[in-house]
Amino acid sequence: MKKTHKIIFFFAIVIFIFSIYNLFPKKQLNYIALGDSVVEGRNPYGENGYSYTDYFYEKLKEEGKVKYYTKEYSHSGYKTRDVINDIIREGKIKRDLRESDLVTISIGANDFLASIDLKQVNPSNLALYRKNIESILVDIDECIKEVRKYAQNKLYIVGYYNPIPFLATTNGEQMDTLFQYIDKEYQKIATKYDAVYISNYELFKSHPEYLPNPLDIHPNLEGYEAMGNHLYEEYQKQMSKKY
Repeated sequence: MKKTHKIIFFFAIVIFIFSIYNLFPKKQLNYIALGDSVVEGRNPYGENGYSYTDYFYEKLKEEGKVKYYTKEYSHSGYKTRDVINDIIREGKIKRDLRESDLVTISIGANDFLASIDLKQVNPSNLALYRKNIESILVDIDECIKEVRKYAQNKLYIVGYYNPIPFLATTNGEQMDTLFQYIDKEYQKIATKYDAVYISNYELFKSHPEYLPNPLDIHPNLEGYEAMGNHLYEEYQKQMSKKY
């Protein structure tokens, strides 16, 4: 009889756990990806395809965590002001951000690159470049502030990498401190707006093969996948802190 009671008790526990699981299913996320060509998925040869957000989304999808995903608000050539204007002018993006559970954003690269002529990068102009970047960081701060007005849940700012060492026309090593500075300033902005900053600076520094075209700053698929995996790993770390 004792053995029978143990079996009944065991199955009762299993049924109870199963019932709890079904009463409290895992919440599915509304995921919005904002940004420029790196979010759109531009490759080193001018074609659009998979971006790091797509790889990140696929991992979340495998776990059944995503209800809605879009990167429709991301466009090649976008600067911080473009994202700000979209949010101010368009009701749909406001609604999507309000209803979002997770937002990732990569923005600012085109602002930075517009202030630096990549064909004639001169390390002796480092002070001038830094001054230009300080003014751009003000716009990035405003952009993240505008996103945060509507996106009240998880916000991830995904950083860039230093493309200059991989451009054949420059002596990029002397410019590395500039991109280290940008990386640190992004972190400060993320902290200010209770966002998580994902740095990709060291990732690309360790893997120059992710930028195979010396005449283009965009990653290949391996680079995008590595960015997506890195984002996912950091996302998992953040989620584990809640428990």
